Amino acid sequence: MRANISRGDKSASIYFPVGRARLAGVLSYLGIDHMNDFDLSCSGKNAMDIDVSLEPTGVAERTIAELCHNEGISLSRLNAAYEALDSLPYEKQLEIMDKVANQPPETFHDFRNILDSSVIPTVVTKFYCPLTVTLYARNRWDNIDGDGYEEDGRFAARYADRIREEMREFNAEDGENMAKYFYGNNSICAKLRSVVWDFAERGGELYGCITVETAGALTPEQEQELKDWISGQNSDGLGEGFEQREIILNNGYSSGEIYVSLWHSGDDYFIDNEDEFAERLERQSMTMGGM
Repeated sequence: MRANISRGDKSASIYFPVGRARLAGVLSYLGIDHMNDFDLSCSGKNAMDIDVSLEPTGVAERTIAELCHNEGISLSRLNAAYEALDSLPYEKQLEIMDKVANQPPETFHDFRNILDSSVIPTVVTKFYCPLTVTLYARNRWDNIDGDGYEEDGRFAARYADRIREEMREFNAEDGENMAKYFYGNNSICAKLRSVVWDFAERGGELYGCITVETAGALTPEQEQELKDWISGQNSDGLGEGFEQREIILNNGYSSGEIYVSLWHSGDDYFIDNEDEFAERLERQSMTMGGM
């Protein structure tokens, strides 16, 4: 859906959904500095001689445009509806527009109800992975030793807050949400809403914790492909960048620098979902208890 906005001899077009900055730029171009989408009707003359007309494409959009015209719907309400529509997977968008075309809603409120009832709830899944720490300690001359030695998740747990702080700073440089870097299966990409790297402590050890938000649940095949991508990020992408980041410690014996890696090449490396990870920890606990 396109809206044509004109004032005097100037005109501009916007496509829904439209961002606030884009609309502000259009209104400024038309010489309007103190009006927003709440003040604009989708159809006809507005205050300050602003004329708005909707240019629909297809049967469904013509129905929506007619509802907006008949009820004097604001540009803000129409834009919010298109934002909700745009957030849905493409197949669901087609399903909704087919329904609007074949069973036209009587009011704009009915159209909005169709949208709201079709919203796919966000499913949150956490994935866990082991981590290793390389410590470069300070010697008695207060210099960093050139030879580092490896520590495990229990050592890392003592510095969980410091490591998490460093990851937040690292993420902030390019945005926390890594979903934009997923270029795999399109069916997964259509579901991905957010992927954020962090850490979690379990059983006295620190692990990598990747929180994934999707539109609906992943199939087992989709989950496995996402795990493979996370593993790749840990080894070559985000993880490779993060493991080169020095984390300064000032704590007596452990004073020095640590480097945290979310990947290693051993056979015991894993990317587990929550159930798999709980089972892994239970097996480890039983093994330790047996010893």
